[in-house]
Amino acid sequence: MVTAPSPPGVDLAYSIDDFQAGASRDSQFLYAAVEDVMLDLVTRRGGSRVLDVACGTGKQAMRIAARRCQAVGTEASLEMIGLGRWLHPESRAAMVRSIAERLPFRDACFDSVMCQGSLDHFADPAAFMAEAARITRPQGCVVIALANFESLSCRAGRGVDAFKRRLGRPRPPWRPYWQIPEDHNVKGDLRYVRSLGGAALALDRVFGVSLLWNAPRYGWLLDRLPESLARRTCQFLDRLARRRPQHADMIISVWRRTDR
Repeated sequence: MVTAPSPPGVDLAYSIDDFQAGASRDSQFLYAAVEDVMLDLVTRRGGSRVLDVACGTGKQAMRIAARRCQAVGTEASLEMIGLGRWLHPESRAAMVRSIAERLPFRDACFDSVMCQGSLDHFADPAAFMAEAARITRPQGCVVIALANFESLSCRAGRGVDAFKRRLGRPRPPWRPYWQIPEDHNVKGDLRYVRSLGGAALALDRVFGVSLLWNAPRYGWLLDRLPESLARRTCQFLDRLARRRPQHADMIISVWRRTDR
């Protein structure tokens, strides 16, 4: 467990570069909406014990702790843990170095286990889900947020790209947003999400967050709208996404133990 605040190490570059947050309004809305939804799902009862797996710098674990819950974050990168502790030494959240497939906790010791946007990076997602079920209490829940590469936005992006190729337009040198990154081991979509539970977990509910993130010209247009109108647009599309997870930018799934 890392408790003492110390400056981040020299090997920090990989951890930081692993995720680049966008500055556009659609990106800001998506990231904030996912974080808030996940936070609300795992902190409904004060005093709950909550584990955030692959927590990065521990931002969510620290927010959970601020809601008077017992928060623990696990992260494979010691640099990420060090950065989080260096930035927020006052947080009561515990930080543990661990891989997701072998969690160093006893059986049935958490009320909620969450994993936000990281499961598609894991070497063995099924092993993680089995571990999450093992350490969750019978009345607890496992909450997963996963990027949807069959979202309406991704399908639109692939369609526009194919049309441009037919016109002979050159493709930019960077990776298209709708293309699965090389460091992802699975393709996130609704079908895959529904397959995650295995024998130990049953799907309680699934819904979407945000719509049209990164869609061609959408972010450009949103950034040019008056702020209040842009916010209402994002909120309207988010309400649609809640009911249509297959089209949403991010899919949230809530799981319960089958033996509860």
